[in-house]
Amino acid sequence: MPKVSYTAAKGLFQESGNGVNGLLRRQVIALTDAGGATAIRSAITEDESGALFLVPALTTGTQTLALPAPTASLVGCYYDFLAIDTLGQIFSVDTDASATKIITAEPDGDGTVTINAAADKFRLTASAAKGAGFRITCISTTAAICWHVSNITSGLAAGTGEHVAA
Repeated sequence: MPKVSYTAAKGLFQESGNGVNGLLRRQVIALTDAGGATAIRSAITEDESGALFLVPALTTGTQTLALPAPTASLVGCYYDFLAIDTLGQIFSVDTDASATKIITAEPDGDGTVTINAAADKFRLTASAAKGAGFRITCISTTAAICWHVSNITSGLAAGTGEHVAA
């Protein structure tokens, strides 16, 4: 049976393979260490909404992944990130422009949070352990309130120090 896929550009279509892509089963994307302070891969796309990005151990420098520029069709799109090993370097999800902001409540490790609504990056720190992760959702086309971080999970016992908005 051919695989059924959906993208915003093509709509519903068939392609070779099995299953349903874009409708019932989420896409899992394994990132690869870029080996330096650079973009870990090309920018995230709208078609990757709902994807789980697996972040490996990183060998050198801050490695980044760019979010798409906000558009009306992007509102409601979300992306999950999960460390599959202790990172060793910073992994940063960056907005398309410094004017595009991310709203987040970062865990303080004592049951409280620090609200940040002025960041244009959200990061897993170098100390992020296996299991640390977060979700980022486009909530508006207004740059000042475009992205929201939720589902913050920690791989460290103290539950703090793995996530930071910048």
